[in-house]
Amino acid sequence: MKSNTFRRAVRIFTVLMPAVATALLAQTPTPTQFSGLINDYSPSTTVTPMGPWEMRGAWTLTLNADGKADFLATLTMELSDYTRNSSNIDSTSGPTGRMQHTHHIAIHEGTIAQITGGLEVSGPVTITKDGSPAPLAASTLSVSIIGGTSVGFSNITLQFAGGATMHFGPQSIHGVVSSPITAGTGPGPTPGTTTAVVTPLTLTTSQPSVVLDASGSTSASGSLQYLFEVVAGGKQAALLQTVTNPKATVDFVNGPGLYLVQLVVTDASGNTSTSPVVMLTYQP
Repeated sequence: MKSNTFRRAVRIFTVLMPAVATALLAQTPTPTQFSGLINDYSPSTTVTPMGPWEMRGAWTLTLNADGKADFLATLTMELSDYTRNSSNIDSTSGPTGRMQHTHHIAIHEGTIAQITGGLEVSGPVTITKDGSPAPLAASTLSVSIIGGTSVGFSNITLQFAGGATMHFGPQSIHGVVSSPITAGTGPGPTPGTTTAVVTPLTLTTSQPSVVLDASGSTSASGSLQYLFEVVAGGKQAALLQTVTNPKATVDFVNGPGLYLVQLVVTDASGNTSTSPVVMLTYQP
């Protein structure tokens, strides 16, 4: 009798464990958005071209209401002092050139998983170089955020797989978490009562304009007003919008390249929410 009861208990425990693991992030007061800085080097064995490269920049990671996550990093890369030589310096900028360039690195609707001390977001990654698609084969990216007992979420690592390892390397790229924001905490209007949602978050198109849809945004305090804004770092777009219409048209008036847009929604109580940066690449 005891043996049968024990076996039934084991079976029930085995069935429940995946559900418990899936729900753990929802039960734990995990921040809804993280941001911080990356500061690291690629390995000396990196090619396309040879490293090591200094990698520095800001990043944000947002946990969405649908159980997915969006990640965006803006990295500046340049050759280290001892890496520069006559074969790789940027000939267009003279002997002091370091082949400086920028990357926008994004995961849209990445998968969230619990790891020891924190969480991991992974999925296919979109990479630009100086505002245009980077000449790298298809890649995936894993973003891990962990911490200790004094600072719960303190460190971030990025790890590429696929074509991107030729430039960034296969190793973990390190950075710091500077400002986790938890829904329902902090000064001012309560975060979480209003949520800015915009689709699509990443898009490559040959059309001269695209419509962004914010109708998925939510509020606990009445109707919303919608404001789409151009974000520095991309080309200047023309935005056709009204504050009462959740949809806006983005016209790519400055030709091919990367356009960055962000949505801010405001509810009847004055609570605001800002969406992740929308990355639109125009390639006619």
